[in-house]
Order: sequence, then structure tokens, then C-alpha cells
Amino acid sequence: MTVGSASTRRPWVVLAGCFLVATGFNAYLFAPASIMSLFVAAFGIDKPTAGLSISVVFLGWVVFQIPSGFLMDRYDNRVLVWAGVAVFVGASVAGPLAPTYPAFLATRFVGGATAVFLWTANANIVAQSFPRARRAVGTSLFVTSAPAGATLAQAAGPPLQTVVGWQGVVAVYAVITVCGLVPFVWVLDAPVRNESALSLSGFAAALADRQVLAIATSSFCAYSLFVFLNSWMPTYATEVVSVDIGAAGVLAAIVPAMGLVARPGGGWLSDRIGGRRRPVIVGAFVLVVPALAIAAVATSVAWFAVALLLAGIGSQLGTGVFYVYVEEVSPPSSGGTSLAVLMTLSIAGALVAPVAAGWLIDVTSWTTAFGVGGLLAASGVAAVIRLPEA
Repeated sequence: MTVGSASTRRPWVVLAGCFLVATGFNAYLFAPASIMSLFVAAFGIDKPTAGLSISVVFLGWVVFQIPSGFLMDRYDNRVLVWAGVAVFVGASVAGPLAPTYPAFLATRFVGGATAVFLWTANANIVAQSFPRARRAVGTSLFVTSAPAGATLAQAAGPPLQTVVGWQGVVAVYAVITVCGLVPFVWVLDAPVRNESALSLSGFAAALADRQVLAIATSSFCAYSLFVFLNSWMPTYATEVVSVDIGAAGVLAAIVPAMGLVARPGGGWLSDRIGGRRRPVIVGAFVLVVPALAIAAVATSVAWFAVALLLAGIGSQLGTGVFYVYVEEVSPPSSGGTSLAVLMTLSIAGALVAPVAAGWLIDVTSWTTAFGVGGLLAASGVAAVIRLPEA
């Protein structure tokens, strides 16, 4: 993989541009979460159907992720990002104009499809822009754009909707993505591509790599937990903890906000223990279990906040480590494809989580939903526990 000389001299500017592009996308992704009750009322739908407003974004992402990995290993990643931003802005503007809920979901699907470049290609660009000794730090800092965007969406959604309505909330975050193109275009003055031009047979082999699939399966569990918490904790706060919608958004923002520390912290911790990845991933899942147990019985704001703090750290401590781990076990010629495999399973978990959790809550109880979360944490540990360090 080669990058322009300017990005080699100024990797932090590359990181800043990619970070803003991805932050805008992630805020768009979670925009409905803090105002979910307004979707239920506006369209006359139930909780699982309302959860589709988030799941459909992940559906667009996961459908196009594997093909995008092949493109990332063959073509200039800068061009892919530019095209992704153009389509994303169009989808964001079209959302508020949709006349029906299915039409609104269609715009969200298209917006989600652009994530294969706004997130995955940008992650690849950041990783290649930093020297190898700092690659884990650079990548871990980049992936904090997800909690940064989600935190913004959770905290800003309720007050924003009083000004621009729920329709405006799902469109406004594209402005952040457009702003991110300024440093991106300024610094990246040469192609970012894999010079080995991955073959179709190499692409197929990368898709079947058992170590990559094991890491991706563990990441599936982590993303499922993260998205479950982000999608439904505002509703839990209003229905069970009995706070108003504004306070619920602020409380739920604790989960993604913890990622601002946990995601780079996981990369730092992994480097501090000799570059080992597996202990950090396992430890992250271990933190989630007591957090879910506390949340399941919490009826006070204080205990609920404690649960969200622990869950926010545990569900994200290993996020940046997954990216570095999967790169380390992959051949250099198929790094983009292996990253795409990781993201495909990760986003598959995020796709299922909002709707599955909504169904569990409606049909059984909140306690059952938290219990299934505990099973996901155990599965995440089981997937990587026997893997060797790279």
C-alpha cells in the first residue's frame, strides 16, 4: 500500500480529516436513537420497526462491505472516499423529504452503503499514513470517531429536534462529514492503493482465513453489544428509570462517550503488554457482564449511570485492537479485504442488534435482552480465546 508524501509527513492531518468524515457518518447512523419515541409516534409503528431506522443503515453497510474490500485492495482509496461522501450527502438530504417510512428507510440504506468508504477505506488510509510504530495509536484514535458521532447524536438529538424537527436531526450531521474533506484533500496529494493488485484467488483466500474469521466473530459480539446499548438505553431510561427524554439522551451518551477513552486506551494497553491483543479483547468482554447485570436491576439514575459507564468501556476497549489484530494476521496483499471481512461481521452484529433487542423487549422483557447481551459477551471471549498472538 502506498500513500502520498504529504500524508507521510503529516499523518495527524490525515487522521483529522478522516476522523471528521467518519464522525459525521456515525452521528447520522445513530441520529434516531435519542428520539426513537418520536419515530414511533410519527409513523404509528412499534419498537422493532422503529429499530429498523438504525438497522437499515447497517444493512447497507454490510451488503456492500465485502465488494468494497476488493476495491480497496485494487484502486485509489481517496477516490472511493470522495465518491462515498457525495452519495452520503445526497442520502442525508433526501431523508427528510421522504413521504413514507419505507421511503425514509430507503434513504437510510443508501446512506449506510457509503460507510464502506467513509469508515472502512478511511481506516485503511489512516493505518497506512502512520509509521508502523504508531499505527496502533493512529488507528485506535480514528475509531473513536464512532463514539464521538454516537455521543453527539445522543446528546444533541433531543434539543436539535425542538428546532429542526426529527427530520432535520437525521440530515444535519452530514455537514461534519463535508468539513472533514478539507484536511483530507489538502494532505492526500497522491494515490492510496495496494500496489500488489489483489487477484480474485487471493481475494477468495482472504475471505476464508480462519484467524480473520475468528477475530471478526468476536468483533461481531462487541458491535452487537455496543449498538444494543446505543439503540435502546434512551428508551430504557424513560420507561424503567423514569427520566424525561432529554435526560435519557444525556445518560445514554455515556456509552459512546466512554469510547473516547476506551478505544485509544485499548490500543495503548495492548502495546504496553508487549503488543498482545487477545488479553485486551477478553478483558473488555469481562467488563460488560457485570455492567449488564447492574443495568437489568437498576431503578435509580446513579446505578444506571454506573452500568452505562462500565458497559461503554467494556463494549469498546477492544475496538481498535480488533483492527490491528486482523491486520497482523493477514498477508500484506489482502489487508483491505481482511479489514472488510472484519467489518462485515462486525456490522452484521450491529444490523441485528436494534431489531432483535426491540423484539426481545416487546415479547419477553428487558431482563431477557440484558441476559442475551451476557451470552454475546461470553461468545466474544470464546471466539478468540484459543487464537495465537500474531
